Amino acid sequence: MSGLLAARALGALVAGPSGGAQLGGGFSGLDWLVVALVLVAITVLGERLTGKQESLRDFYLGGRQLPWFAVSASIIATEISAVTFFAVPSMVWRDGGSLLYLQVGLVSALVARLVVATVLVPAYYEREVYSPYEFMGNRLGVSVRRMTTGLFMVGGALAQSARVYITAVVIEVLAQEELAAAAELTGCSPLACAVLAIALVALGWTWIGGVATVVWTDAMLFLLFVGGMIGLLVALHLGVEGGLGESWRLAMESGKLQLVDTDFAFTKPYTLWAVLFAASWGLIGPYGTDQLIVQRLLCCRSKRDAQRAMIGSYAAIVVIGFAFLIGVGLHGYYLEHAMSGGAASLVMETPERVLPVFVREELPAGVRGLVLAAAFAAAISSLDSILAALGQASQATVWPLLRRLGRREAGEAQDSIRVGRLFVVFWAAALAGLAVLMPVIAERYDDLLGLALGMSGLVGGPLLAGFVLSWLPGGRGAAGFLWSAPLGLLTVLFAIWHGEYAYAASWWAVGGFLLLWMILGLPRRRQPQGVIQTIWLAFTLFLLTRLAEVGDFDDGRSIAWTWYVPVGSTMSLLYAFLLDRPSAPGDSGR
Repeated sequence: MSGLLAARALGALVAGPSGGAQLGGGFSGLDWLVVALVLVAITVLGERLTGKQESLRDFYLGGRQLPWFAVSASIIATEISAVTFFAVPSMVWRDGGSLLYLQVGLVSALVARLVVATVLVPAYYEREVYSPYEFMGNRLGVSVRRMTTGLFMVGGALAQSARVYITAVVIEVLAQEELAAAAELTGCSPLACAVLAIALVALGWTWIGGVATVVWTDAMLFLLFVGGMIGLLVALHLGVEGGLGESWRLAMESGKLQLVDTDFAFTKPYTLWAVLFAASWGLIGPYGTDQLIVQRLLCCRSKRDAQRAMIGSYAAIVVIGFAFLIGVGLHGYYLEHAMSGGAASLVMETPERVLPVFVREELPAGVRGLVLAAAFAAAISSLDSILAALGQASQATVWPLLRRLGRREAGEAQDSIRVGRLFVVFWAAALAGLAVLMPVIAERYDDLLGLALGMSGLVGGPLLAGFVLSWLPGGRGAAGFLWSAPLGLLTVLFAIWHGEYAYAASWWAVGGFLLLWMILGLPRRRQPQGVIQTIWLAFTLFLLTRLAEVGDFDDGRSIAWTWYVPVGSTMSLLYAFLLDRPSAPGDSGR
């Protein structure tokens, strides 16, 4: 990443959006009262519905007693987040806007959910496991479990930090004066203050009762931001002469209702071929191998309920449809009404601010507060989810290592819950820090939606490959997967990041990788197979340096986010077998 990009991102952190462009409107006492009442009510109801937490099974699996419809609503709330609530409407409103992303929800999400419900869910319910990585470890060995858990931690932290950052960008607009005052008091940027507020509420909800509280609060938050969307649609209908029907006609005349793009290019994310093939393949990863979603499925009372929850979460398409209709309404509204000067400056800088600008400047008091509460809901429903998932993953992998180093025996259930909560605090702080730094990464994407979905797909390929290997009979590929998983991740990274800095980083990465292979890997154990494997690996690593050199991200050569998982999983699977060693069944990395 160039020094120029870093300087621009750090400048944004210090100065705030557009150097502090002033907006009309503002939040009243009534608005803040509505926000406070909503958050307190959800907290109290979530705590009441959770029940007593007496074991890790209660804390991380909700005692496997949660109803499927609550789990389904929680999955939708986690999937939607601020990305849909605020970023999707801007995809219609902006110059060259369209409905192309809607294909992903209509087609790709349905295909992926059907595969997860019919293949992955039954596999997870064969025995009681706490995560998909525990399932992979049971089949392929403890080393694979540690590898996949580590990948999830990296990918989950990046993906949810991006979502928190997007919501903080929105809250910067909605609560501009309040965040400016907080920034002056604390010395932090307004963005950092917004991130901290989101993190503290999410931490509190996760702390109360683990995943059961998360599921119940997510279900209520889902209802909240659906209600917020309906309220926005009513306001936009009343604000345009001729209502939403006229806005739809204007959008059609402007070419904003395009739904299908038959072009074929790996750099375009929403072509018909990318949606049918790449996105359908790619979404199997986050739906079926990401602890963020799988943890909820494992909270259901039975395999059948988990399948219902997965299929039922397809109702997210209704929410996505509402978001696009809001974008159509915003397009019609701002053809009739001019933005203030400060608002136009903010939206020109970041189109995703168009909806919060409308909320702040055009909605009446009280309704503004409800929408801000919905914005918090969108962010918190994702953040508390990942905190519970990361806490469980850390307790399953990191804590046993720390306990052995400290020569401590496993404690009572309540001690284990205390440890889990400490890990949740750690991850809340880590994710807040990453969210504040996210503008540096956001520079590499055309829009904030691409940022969020791209961060979700970085490690999705290797994780999906790990499930495939554990699902196939025979346990083949386990030893090779320990090397192919990071290779798949490197392939995706250098397919995204090009240029001088990427080229330099690629040589350090592949050099270290090859050195580890020569010292710790397989070639010395099997000859001449080991020689052939080393040649294959060295040649592949050399190609990665060429991939990193081909250009810079501004030239449009980077692959679109829809291809991250297909590329990563293909490379991980291929080299899992190429780098594996012939061995007895008992010698597979266990």
